[in-house]
Amino acid sequence: MYPFHRLVMISGKHILSRRKKVEDVTQKYTFHFRPGLGDIDLYPEVNNGRHFVFCDLARYDFALKIGLVKYIKKEKYLFVVGGSTIRYRKRLRPFRKSKIVTKFVGYNEKFFYFHHAIQQNGAVSSSAIVRTGIRDKNGTINPEVVMKGLGFDVKPFMEPWVAEWINWDDETHQWPSPDK
Repeated sequence: MYPFHRLVMISGKHILSRRKKVEDVTQKYTFHFRPGLGDIDLYPEVNNGRHFVFCDLARYDFALKIGLVKYIKKEKYLFVVGGSTIRYRKRLRPFRKSKIVTKFVGYNEKFFYFHHAIQQNGAVSSSAIVRTGIRDKNGTINPEVVMKGLGFDVKPFMEPWVAEWINWDDETHQWPSPDK
């Protein structure tokens, strides 16, 4: 089950916060959390799929701080995820202070790219790259339009390792059929 209670808490903190809007979207951003009982599997460690959920929550928090959520609502757009890859390095234990360091690592004519490093006790537990987009009923919105709409003067850019990941994950490379 999706942790809507965490999303409500993030939104509430943002509403009550008097912090000014983030001015530089290319800087690293940190999201703090504690995994709970509902996040663990049988071992007891955080379930693999929950790592992605925590990355979602970190991006929502970032989106609130840069004004993206307000912009999305105004324009009647939707958030989408277009792809992701994750590496698991160390166990993420419940009830311990944890953080996600998020970096906006590029965008092109269709997608935004984010790198997330989930950390606990100073060690990286998992690292993910996530391809996200913004859509309306007519299709994908060009990220440059979104950046300008938010008041950010950030031209399309891509960290080299992200470009390599995009090439590896290109939709023209067919995955094997499960029937074979």
